[in-house]
Amino acid sequence: MPDRRAREGGEADSGAAEGRDRFALALLLAVAGWIGCALLQILLYARPAPHGGPFLVEWQRYFGLALYYDLLGVWLLSFPFFLLWLALFRRRLSSRWWRLAPWLQAALLAANLALSAIDHELLRFLGVRLNPSFLLAYGQPEMLGDSLFLDLLGADRGGAYLPMILLVAVPGAYLWSAARLIRGRPRLRPAWWLALLLALVPLAAPANGWRMATSEFRLRKVEPVLLAIATDVAAGFEDSAEPAELDRMIAEYRRDWLARSADRGWRFADPGLPYLRVPAGAGAPSPAARWNVIYLQLETLRGMDSGFLRPDLSRSPTPNLDSLASRPDAAVWTRALSFGMPSINGIFAGHCSVMPASRRYITTLTHAEFHCLPELLRRRGYRTEMFNGGDTDWDNSSPWLRRWYDRLWRFPQADGRDREVFAAAAARIRRLGRSGRPFFATLVSVSNHTPFTSREPALDIAGHSTPAERILNTTHYTDHVVGGFLASLRREPWFERTLIVVTGDHGFNVGEHGQTAGQHNLYRESVWVPLIISGAHPRLPAGRHDVQATLLDIAPTLADLLGLREANPWQGHSLLAVTGAGWTGFGFRDSLLAETPRWSAVLDPADGRARLYRREDWLQRRDLAGRDPALARRLLDRADRRRRLNDYLLARGRVWRGRAS
Repeated sequence: MPDRRAREGGEADSGAAEGRDRFALALLLAVAGWIGCALLQILLYARPAPHGGPFLVEWQRYFGLALYYDLLGVWLLSFPFFLLWLALFRRRLSSRWWRLAPWLQAALLAANLALSAIDHELLRFLGVRLNPSFLLAYGQPEMLGDSLFLDLLGADRGGAYLPMILLVAVPGAYLWSAARLIRGRPRLRPAWWLALLLALVPLAAPANGWRMATSEFRLRKVEPVLLAIATDVAAGFEDSAEPAELDRMIAEYRRDWLARSADRGWRFADPGLPYLRVPAGAGAPSPAARWNVIYLQLETLRGMDSGFLRPDLSRSPTPNLDSLASRPDAAVWTRALSFGMPSINGIFAGHCSVMPASRRYITTLTHAEFHCLPELLRRRGYRTEMFNGGDTDWDNSSPWLRRWYDRLWRFPQADGRDREVFAAAAARIRRLGRSGRPFFATLVSVSNHTPFTSREPALDIAGHSTPAERILNTTHYTDHVVGGFLASLRREPWFERTLIVVTGDHGFNVGEHGQTAGQHNLYRESVWVPLIISGAHPRLPAGRHDVQATLLDIAPTLADLLGLREANPWQGHSLLAVTGAGWTGFGFRDSLLAETPRWSAVLDPADGRARLYRREDWLQRRDLAGRDPALARRLLDRADRRRRLNDYLLARGRVWRGRAS
């Protein structure tokens, strides 16, 4: 009996531990949890995408940062336990309640691994994160389909049903290793100051990670699932709740659309899809021969810096575009507006005639369906290809572009040099043209991007000390590249039946209205872009047009020129059939813009105050809001209603027929 009591007493003593020992155990559990996250990241980046091809083309730009941010996620979950054991660092802990804490930490870290595994597969399949917005969108009954889900997993090029195996295997392996650690005795016994350092240093990841990410897009793609959920909650869910004035908003939108259209052969027919309109009569006859389209979306091509729009400039940064705009077969819309940064706003507006969401990036709304011109032309027998000098994985546009285009060409080896991208595109387009099949080819430039670094300094026309100077150099470089590109194609026999579209994805604030360069706003410098359509098409209205236009009008205009007339949810108009009336209003982030034939109102995001300008004051130099604050407020309230309607319809997938409709 004494031997048994002694043995039991020894076991009790061996169960007791100092807070320092428990801290060492918590540290080992955290490191093991991070190793599990690293394993999941390796399996995410190393496996093919579900339908083949790499998950990310330029994976090296993301992988290291993703590991770094996973460290943050694990440490945030473990930090309360670190603090607990630091507070009890020298105390001897014999109560059984202290023994539950390591198991709780292990359970949290295992749950983090399970959520991360699900999150990674959502990124692979849908390009979205596991967060409440995902659940709100895909939790709708019409979005659920078990058989479809299993079919997708079974056809996964990255391993049939492997996501389900990883969901169980990785957290399970972690719990097994955590149990061994908890039941063992960690030999690590750090000094108090070292323990504090180990607990705090990884929490520097947010500041360092933001600097390393260099953009919010990349940050959103690599942040741990814990922060993805927190970020989504912080953004709020106003767009998912039906507005109290929904019927009024829909009626107002339809009335405004019809007021601007000179084509009376359209009617709105579906109460469930407010943007959907159907042709009520025949349109213009289709052209005898099918026309090709070359669509140039030029990075940060500002109306402010385009010579053919700014005759007051002492030297034009865009002599080649000036020449194109002056051709007798070119139509120029002098007052075309984009929707501001980022570039995806321009891509979706121009391709799909859909206004971007004001609070969420539209590329994350993968539950929604849009009616996009390249995809429409593919069904009509066109070959559609995009040549993109940027990183389309960065803003999550890759899943969309691969849906719209037969082929997406990426040029990571060019390192953002437009000349190499456009030369490769020209060679491929020559082959497309000679095939005899009509084509739609889009080129997206990238060199004219903040911080506006000169690619060929010999072409510089300004200084380098401020963004306002540097942007002139990079704009001039892009113009030079475009001039060479078009010259290399003009002698092709198919070129005479080709439409050339040139526009900018957005403008850029370099401080024209006293704000920090690069800050989001909707003043002219941020939204005014050139819009040129050139080609010997008999219905193209050559010359300069001062009517209101936006990037939303590109897809309807091209469809009209190509003889396509069918039901669509496009928010824009064919510029072949617009009146001088109408109204435009939208919002992005904390800014609003309202445009009428006489007035322009802007909500300044820096001070929250309204600005009001006469339309003839195109550069918005004289604010008249003090003279008529009621008018400014009325215009901006209307823009806000349009913003809220659009946000709601996008969030609920009520734009076009599809799974969410």
